[in-house]
Amino acid sequence: MRAGIFGGTFNPIHSGHLMVARKVLGHFNLDRLYLIPCRQPPHKSSAFLAPAEHRLQMIRLAIAHDDDRLMVSDIEIRREGPSYTIDTIDQMAGRLGGGAEIFLVMGLDAFLELHTWKDQRRIRSAVQVVVVTRRLDDEHAQDASTDRMNAYIHGHLSPDYAFDAIHASWHSTGLGRAIHLLSTDPVDVSSSQVRQRIQAGSAIAGLVPAAVCTYIEKKELYR
Repeated sequence: MRAGIFGGTFNPIHSGHLMVARKVLGHFNLDRLYLIPCRQPPHKSSAFLAPAEHRLQMIRLAIAHDDDRLMVSDIEIRREGPSYTIDTIDQMAGRLGGGAEIFLVMGLDAFLELHTWKDQRRIRSAVQVVVVTRRLDDEHAQDASTDRMNAYIHGHLSPDYAFDAIHASWHSTGLGRAIHLLSTDPVDVSSSQVRQRIQAGSAIAGLVPAAVCTYIEKKELYR
């Protein structure tokens, strides 16, 4: 079993999230990829966070007719307190069984704060990390992303990691599992952009799946 964990606020889920999910599924040949909305983000303000039940339902609507390997889990919503990734990894590993290989999906900004996360060393020993970035036309700018990750990994995580340029990944001689860099096609959308457009009374069609757009309007979210 090869399973992915893609967590976040999904406030709301949008077309960029879905593009990343499909890309990760195919690139790493995953059997499943779980979209996991957090209950309470430990590193972000929750001032503009829609209630968890709405964010969960929007994900269900977004993937209802998508790749059947895409799944949603309410594991963090059901858990009290801040949504720490290591707790989710432990729970998912228990559910998936001992032979499962788990891939943890995150953006570059989140990855560059990994050293501040709860039990980050144990996270790196338990899962393969997939860092998703936007593919850039400028080759030098793309190389800069790799250099930035390389400097961060060696400066904040461990000097034991060696870079494999062919597979765009870092491998450790110690306990840490692989860290992968996955470039995706750029999608000009973010959750904050969707919320801002709703507050301004502008259309969000095309930024989120049609069913999600209808749900937001019906429940009068982000107004």
